[in-house]
Amino acid sequence: MSIILTFCEITKAQDAEFSQFLNNPLYLNPAFAGVGIGPRFIANYRNEWPALGKAYTSYSVSYDQDIEKLNGGIGLSAFSDQQGNGIYSNLQFSGFYSYQFKMNKNYALKAGFSASYSQLKIDYANFIFTDMIDPNSVTVSNSTGENTPSFQTKGYADFGAGFLIFSKKLFFGVGIKHLSQPNISFYSEGKSTLPARIALHFGYEFKKNKRSKSFFAPNILLVQQGRFRQINAGVMTGSGVMVAGLNYRYTIKNSDAFSFILGVKKGVFKTAYSYDITTSGLRAKSGGTHEISIAVNLGDQKSAEKKRRLKRYTECPDIL
Repeated sequence: MSIILTFCEITKAQDAEFSQFLNNPLYLNPAFAGVGIGPRFIANYRNEWPALGKAYTSYSVSYDQDIEKLNGGIGLSAFSDQQGNGIYSNLQFSGFYSYQFKMNKNYALKAGFSASYSQLKIDYANFIFTDMIDPNSVTVSNSTGENTPSFQTKGYADFGAGFLIFSKKLFFGVGIKHLSQPNISFYSEGKSTLPARIALHFGYEFKKNKRSKSFFAPNILLVQQGRFRQINAGVMTGSGVMVAGLNYRYTIKNSDAFSFILGVKKGVFKTAYSYDITTSGLRAKSGGTHEISIAVNLGDQKSAEKKRRLKRYTECPDIL
């Protein structure tokens, strides 16, 4: 759908989604920069609806850490999204900064900002329009009455912001992307606006006591981007080195998917795999969705934990 809409005179687009949104924090909200102290390195891979022939494939890598002298965190990320086996692609590089306000000994408030540069690309030679298909023989010709795009690459700058309130047990925040609502049309006189994306997220972590390594953490994500609205509600739980979760994603007027998450967290290393069972009308043909995340957070070293206690850093929930 995104490929077809790109060639309309006035259209609206939407961002790629990650089922493991808490394992891709900078993509969710720039205010997460530095929350895990770090340095923290994260890689994400998502293959959505593989049975449809590489319909949507997304990659993301990021780095962030807290900088004491800046009283906040910094971060960098690279994101790649390919649709229709590469017929439409997006490559984005972003920088992040978050400033931290100490509310009391348990709670902190972060205000985050991001600046990005994106390049969109289309493989126009491989587009097939309806007027290229012979209804009698079902063969495809090389001629079309559609207007040729003015260019096949489109670059644009973009900006985002957000805030986050967190403690050892709780996190609540709002991340906003595309504050400038850039025009991503491939026609010089066309208009294809990328609407602002607003993501409200909340989670709370329950533990028997402070020393317990077991936790139970319900969480919720609400997203609105143009006419697109989504609710993602679920729970993460952990015991020892094992982490597991279940999420249900619902787009307004349409059930979307159940996400099952299973992972391992030990020392500075954390990895998780998730599988989405599609519950929409595509459930019989989509092949579900596979997603993998890998994170290394040097801030989880024992020496770093001692430093945090001495300097009284505000701790964040274990699921982050």
